[in-house]
Order: sequence, then structure tokens, then C-alpha cells
Amino acid sequence: MRAWRTSIVVAAALLLSACPDGGQRGRKAPRQLTDFDALTVEQSACLFNCPVFEVKIFSDGRVRHSGPTFEFSGGAHESRIGQRGLAQIAKALRTARLDDMRDRYREEVDGCTFLATDMSTITVGLTRGRGYRNKSVELYTGCVGPTVPTERINTLIKAIDPITGTSTLLEQRKQASRQNGEQSAPAR
Repeated sequence: MRAWRTSIVVAAALLLSACPDGGQRGRKAPRQLTDFDALTVEQSACLFNCPVFEVKIFSDGRVRHSGPTFEFSGGAHESRIGQRGLAQIAKALRTARLDDMRDRYREEVDGCTFLATDMSTITVGLTRGRGYRNKSVELYTGCVGPTVPTERINTLIKAIDPITGTSTLLEQRKQASRQNGEQSAPAR
């Protein structure tokens, strides 16, 4: 009889420890504001002196700007955004429907009916929590076609930019480089 009671207590303890709230009533898990752990937007070089950078937004509000454009003009830049900004980015991501897109748009087989040369590439990457599918979309900006989601990607970037301040920061770095009489860094 005693062994039976011990087995029941052990089984109950195991079941309660498997519950997400640990068996505590009234306690709720914090509401997740984003559908990602990290969102990365990268832009590569082009023939026309495009800035080469990466902006990485973390679900806790950290924002890190890095890449050659930043490294050659004072180094990486870190900042934070609030919950409202994170919620706006999460909404813009859902609207863009990245998961419905192909992984790349670079060639005719990817849907490009016209290809211009020497343009930059924009890569948008989502890193999600364990057990969820990560997603990355690479868009060569010279790729044009009816199934190429250029407008959706541009709309997403336009929604993210004022929240992260990427364009403003890039312009400040460009102006500072000009004032210091520095030449533009070679594209990588």
C-alpha cells in the first residue's frame, strides 16, 4: 500500500512538472510580442555605392547595426526599441507573409522575368525559437517579375526603418565621413 501511494505521488509530481505553468493557478506566462527571436535585414554592395550593412533586431528590443558601412565609419551601433516598436515590427512581418515566399529571388527559375546587373541583394532572415521553422528570403534587387515579392519586402523594410532608425543612422555616418574628408570604404 505504501509503495502504491509513493508511486501516485511521484506520478503526480512528474505530471505537474510537465505543465507549462508548473501547476500554479493564476500565473500567466509573459505575453510574447514578436513571432521571432531575431530578425535580420542585410544589404549587399552594388555598383552605385550602396551601403553594405546588417541590422539585427532581437525579441527583447536590442537593435544592432553592423557591417562594412558601419565598421568604416565608427563601428557597430547598438540601441533599444520598446514594446510598441517590437509589436509594430511583428505586425509588419505578419503582413509581409515571409513564410509564403521562396527562399531566393535571383534568377529566371526564381521568377525573375527581367534581370538588371550590378544591383544589391537584400536578405531578410527570421530566427525563431526552438521547434519553429526559421526563414530567410534573399532578394536580388535587379530581379523583376510578377511573382517576385519586391513590394512586400520594401513595405516591410519601410515599416522597420523608422523604428530602428537605420536610414537616419546611415545618413549620419555618411555625413560624418564627408566632414572628416574620408573616402567611401570599398565595397565588400
